Amino acid sequence: MAITTFTNGQVLTAAQQNALQANDYNQTVSTKTANYVLVAADKGTRVAMNAADATTITVNTDLFAAGDTLIIQNIGAGTTTVTANTATVASAGSLAIPTNGSGTLYFTSAGVSIYFPSAVTAAAGGLVFIRAQTIGSAVSSVPVTDVFSSTYDNYKIIVSGGVGSTNENLQMILGASTTGYYSGSAYITFSSGAFVALTDNAAASWSRIGGLSANAISANIDLLSPNLAKITTFNGGYAVPAANQGGGANSGFHNSAVAYTGFTITAGGGATLTGGIIRVYGYQNS
Repeated sequence: MAITTFTNGQVLTAAQQNALQANDYNQTVSTKTANYVLVAADKGTRVAMNAADATTITVNTDLFAAGDTLIIQNIGAGTTTVTANTATVASAGSLAIPTNGSGTLYFTSAGVSIYFPSAVTAAAGGLVFIRAQTIGSAVSSVPVTDVFSSTYDNYKIIVSGGVGSTNENLQMILGASTTGYYSGSAYITFSSGAFVALTDNAAASWSRIGGLSANAISANIDLLSPNLAKITTFNGGYAVPAANQGGGANSGFHNSAVAYTGFTITAGGGATLTGGIIRVYGYQNS
């Protein structure tokens, strides 16, 4: 229930006492489905915001006194934001209340309040999952479309699982471009330790971004600026996952200042791919 004002000499009835006690265990709740401005009667109650879209709950001065509190909760799909109008609202956390979040609004004076959140919108991690593309069965190449956008400048691409028809390298192109690929690889054979330097010089693809064998398909690269009108670069490590093969570190660039939205992975040497997943992640810009 909302706060009750008693006068001198008034008899406190059983019903009033029950109502006061009930408020400790079953707080009065008012549900709002649109932007809402707090009123004095909200003191001591719980205001529940329930809207599909984003809403605001506005705080004005001279409605509450020092020590007054109320609880704000969000049971809708849209985020609710506590908004200071003529009153001041301070908080050590966010004033945005996510779905199923809540917090206490506490007044230190008629025009100054502090919001104590019990839940805040979680910050996104540095690496954000974008797409998982299944490879298929006995395919020579796999296009991955619409994964690069202005949301992220840089990306991580991981290829894992599945098998190849023979020991080979994985190749990659950006969009439909088949020219201007440069790369260098420091390749070491697992069994002998023999070292060889491998390069792509104005090639039709990056020819060694990963490897395949009858054991697995494998690639792990960072791709920088593929959706910007700039030269795209990459770096990573790779292996042809078989005991008589090898692996190493690689890097390169595509000599074209073009923005791309996707790429294609191809098995080298006429090999095929069966099973496995290509996963694409975006690095947060901030």
